Amino acid sequence: MLHYRVNNQITEKKIRLVSPDGKIHDVISIERAKQLAQESDLDLVEVSIADNGNLAICKLLDYGKIKYNQSKIDRHQMHQEKTKQIKFRLNISDHDLETKNKKVEECLAHKYKVQYILELKGSQLKHIDLALKKISDNLELFKDKATWTEPKISGKSLSSMLNPILLKF
Repeated sequence: MLHYRVNNQITEKKIRLVSPDGKIHDVISIERAKQLAQESDLDLVEVSIADNGNLAICKLLDYGKIKYNQSKIDRHQMHQEKTKQIKFRLNISDHDLETKNKKVEECLAHKYKVQYILELKGSQLKHIDLALKKISDNLELFKDKATWTEPKISGKSLSSMLNPILLKF
């Protein structure tokens, strides 16, 4: 999350002010800018730091609203990053399935949610009962490490969401 100097944190004596509608004002004193912010019930936020003889640029805006929107974005991105997908097919070899299951265990150990997907192709769609048995048997391997949803059929695949068991001491 970005951090800006706001209101009394701004130490410059003179600044260039940008109004909420985007209009750039002439150079004004920091006291006058703070007064304008207070009158308009907004915050004075430093958006560009003074350097090389240039003045700092500050904008009048609702900083609380900006922080709230940014936290929503951060929470959304955090949630997206913690979900992994592991896909396999009905006719996967035992060794390859063991490798996939080890990867699932690693993800669960890192507290990621795992979407466990069994993909079906062509004539395999006729054998939904075998696919359900295969995915259910494999889900049982994670009974000490995760909880999961019942496998759901969607299109040409079966999937279940594994949630890591969080140990509390």
